[in-house]
Amino acid sequence: MKDGFSLVEVLIAMVVGAVALGAVYGVYATQLRGYRHHQVLLDLQQQLRGASVVMAQQVRMAGFDPEGSGAFGVTDVRRYSVKGTGPDPEGQPALFYNFDLDEDGVPDPRNGFRNREHCNFRVRRIAGEGRWVLAWDNGMGRHPVAERIRMLGLAYAVDADGDGVLDRWRGGPHLTWAVDTTNDNFLDTHLDVNNDGVIDRRDFPEGADRIDGAAGTAIEPPIPVDRIRAVRIWLLAESAAPVKGHVDLGVHVVGDRLVRGTGDGHLRRVVEKTVVCRNWQR
Repeated sequence: MKDGFSLVEVLIAMVVGAVALGAVYGVYATQLRGYRHHQVLLDLQQQLRGASVVMAQQVRMAGFDPEGSGAFGVTDVRRYSVKGTGPDPEGQPALFYNFDLDEDGVPDPRNGFRNREHCNFRVRRIAGEGRWVLAWDNGMGRHPVAERIRMLGLAYAVDADGDGVLDRWRGGPHLTWAVDTTNDNFLDTHLDVNNDGVIDRRDFPEGADRIDGAAGTAIEPPIPVDRIRAVRIWLLAESAAPVKGHVDLGVHVVGDRLVRGTGDGHLRRVVEKTVVCRNWQR
């Protein structure tokens, strides 16, 4: 009869125990990474959902004009600096619009950019913090609508000839979706290059990260912004920090631009929505 365990038996037990603990920890670590990934993804989806709902509600008001004055609608579609206040061809698309809040048929004066009949949406990078937000200025100051909105894309359906019908590209079956590529506040390029009704990677020239008139979709003459009747919105959200174990090598379409994943570990998601403005009656 033995009085205890031999050294060999103790060593074997320790090895078996270490293996078991390692297996348990491996399962725990995998579940923890999955949980964190899910939490980050859920946060991005909530930010995108909230941002798209607010934008849709507000953009529908663009051009609200019960008196039929013709003085209200989308007023500016240029790209703007994400840090400063002025137009910037290398910035991000913005959407400025007005509507007849008091229903008197006359746009109220801006009063130092403080008037609720004049609104805009822009992506902003908060100075000194590195945070990205979708900001909405409701005419009474700028308000963050959603965090982690890294990129905004916009395109516009138009009624260039004023016949009450949305224009279709070159008489085909699909709508014209126009953008301003020269930052002069005129719509000069159609995004659905292959005219299949979908704006996706196939519309981008080989190796290019943007669509412009060189792709064969230049609009001549360019269309003034008061002809805009509907807005197509893309929002790209990006996690604030890399997610351990995640590698993003995907390609995301955001309006007239492609965003290519670099494997940096950040999680990205895109939502797309089309909104018909109140100034189009059909």
